[in-house]
Amino acid sequence: MYHTTGLTRESVENLCAAIHHQVGDGRRPWPPVLGLFTSLVVTLTYLRRNRVQAELAETFGVSQSTISRAITA
Repeated sequence: MYHTTGLTRESVENLCAAIHHQVGDGRRPWPPVLGLFTSLVVTLTYLRRNRVQAELAETFGVSQSTISRAITA
């Protein structure tokens, strides 16, 4: 995971906990099909590796629009 996101799994889990705590009230801006953890991994990979959204969609088995929503959230 470090090579694609630049962070260890533990760091990503800590970020997930912080995001989940910040959002709090049950509102989930990330796509439900991906969940918070995978949405965060997608976003970090997109930012670190500058991968095209369509390529990420293929890798994670979802549509490009889902990847776009994950990155936006």
